[in-house]
Amino acid sequence: MSTDVKKSWLASRLPCPAKETGNCAPTLERGAPYLARLPALITGVALLLLASGFVLAVYYNPDHGFASIQFIARNVNSGWLIQGFHTTGATMLFAAVYLLLFRDIYRRAYTAPGELVWLLRVKLFALLLLVGWLGYALSDGAVAYWSLTDAGNAATGLGGVAGVIGRWFFGGPNGAGTLARLEVFHAVLALAVLGTLGAHRCATRALARQAKPKHPVSCHPYYTAQTFAAFAVFALIFAVLMFFAPHYGLNPLNRAAADSLIIPAVLSPPWYLAPVSAVASVFSTTLGSIFGVIAMLAVLAALPWLDRSSPAGKRGLVYRLLMGLLLLDVIGLGWSVSDPACTISGGLTVFFTIWYFFHFLVLTPLVTALEAK
Repeated sequence: MSTDVKKSWLASRLPCPAKETGNCAPTLERGAPYLARLPALITGVALLLLASGFVLAVYYNPDHGFASIQFIARNVNSGWLIQGFHTTGATMLFAAVYLLLFRDIYRRAYTAPGELVWLLRVKLFALLLLVGWLGYALSDGAVAYWSLTDAGNAATGLGGVAGVIGRWFFGGPNGAGTLARLEVFHAVLALAVLGTLGAHRCATRALARQAKPKHPVSCHPYYTAQTFAAFAVFALIFAVLMFFAPHYGLNPLNRAAADSLIIPAVLSPPWYLAPVSAVASVFSTTLGSIFGVIAMLAVLAALPWLDRSSPAGKRGLVYRLLMGLLLLDVIGLGWSVSDPACTISGGLTVFFTIWYFFHFLVLTPLVTALEAK
């Protein structure tokens, strides 16, 4: 008679509370690629952002946001360096998260038993989008000011429960006290990001134990050199961006002070918010934009159940081709709102948005089911 106790779905994928033996020393497969170190890189840069953000918060004055940032850069000892760490860190963090999500989709790593790891990564992405926008709004530059003004006016103008939540979040239309509230939310959600990373690390270790590798090795010392090399390359790219392209992917008009009487000609968001902003811009109403963004993230979270092939199913030629088209589609979404001067960008935004949902809701179930046969 077997004495094994069947574990619940959550316990088998997140066994940290169970205090199982070897939880802190998972067994890994030999020969993992360097991109497998992406979660460690993301955690490292998140800690860097938390440390630099803490220093910036000490000197930041929400009553005069833009002037406060200029003061930090010009008058605080090494303030420009800490500010550069924070700005470039945001760019590198989002680049790593986007790469991680695309890699998971391409490898179909979201299939069982990796569903929980995938859901935590989508949650991390959603939190980072909100934290990233809040940080952008706190800069109080010419473009960020109008982005916050439009969002605040739209949210506070809603009726019912949505309006109550909007007025609570923004504290009313953009004005005195709004940036102070957003600064608090920015800090609280940053801590939520760290909590999500902790849960993700625990779930990843559990997944590694369940994989039962053919050639098991420990993380140290086998992967220590690989992790060090990955961090070295990451730090090199970080240094190049920080010292030679510190404003890469950002609207240069945001480096001017905000003026409530002057609207900048181009109101494009940072590159890492551009795809989501494009989907939101397709809808004509505020609620439509909110539900559009929620739907964009929801189809990502639903991938383990939209994929109709078996967990051991291989990636066929058609699936790999669709992944290339998806990559071009996301790039196109970001470009369409970053270049509003183009007369056809509005139509392309609608097309790219439709293709995004068509890819996940129609093509993914169809192609994976056909290639599984």
